[in-house]
Amino acid sequence: MRILEQEGLKHAWIALLILGTTAQAQTPAPLSFSGTDVVQGTQATVALKASQQPTVVVFVSALCPCSAAHEDALRGLAKEFQATGVRFVGIHSNQNESPEKAREHFQTAKLGFPVLQDPGAAIADQLGALKTPHAFVLNSDGKILYQGGVDDSHEAATAKKFYLRDALFALQQGNPVPVTRTRALGCMISRH
Repeated sequence: MRILEQEGLKHAWIALLILGTTAQAQTPAPLSFSGTDVVQGTQATVALKASQQPTVVVFVSALCPCSAAHEDALRGLAKEFQATGVRFVGIHSNQNESPEKAREHFQTAKLGFPVLQDPGAAIADQLGALKTPHAFVLNSDGKILYQGGVDDSHEAATAKKFYLRDALFALQQGNPVPVTRTRALGCMISRH
């Protein structure tokens, strides 16, 4: 009986988290993101107002296999769309991953964009990010134009739908994002 009660509480907590994330998504995102660049070790700030092009904020992990399975795809998207002025920033929010492990991993990953450390998962909480990878496309006013998975799979190699790419391509063409919200697939962001 106690196990059933614990499971019930767990499901109630997850439902509240999802409801909170939905409510949070309706408010604008912060207009800048600051933190220590995991690889460089220097302070960095990404200001949305500095660009008329969208900014992609993607939550990544040094230990999550789903996050790692999307690094090639993210590297490719960054290379393709940064040339048109779209900015990419990675956010490392997992509190159970040491800064040393994160630095080592992201130095090797060479994503082609900064990855900022997120102490206390404050940025993850502001955007309502739940998993890694979890992607957000923001305009210069902080409006969330897309949020969800990079694609429809735990592993980019098996993806059939490419949500993040489709969102960026639509915006590049001056069109609305065709699908504005999808489910993020991956490892839960550790907030403890």
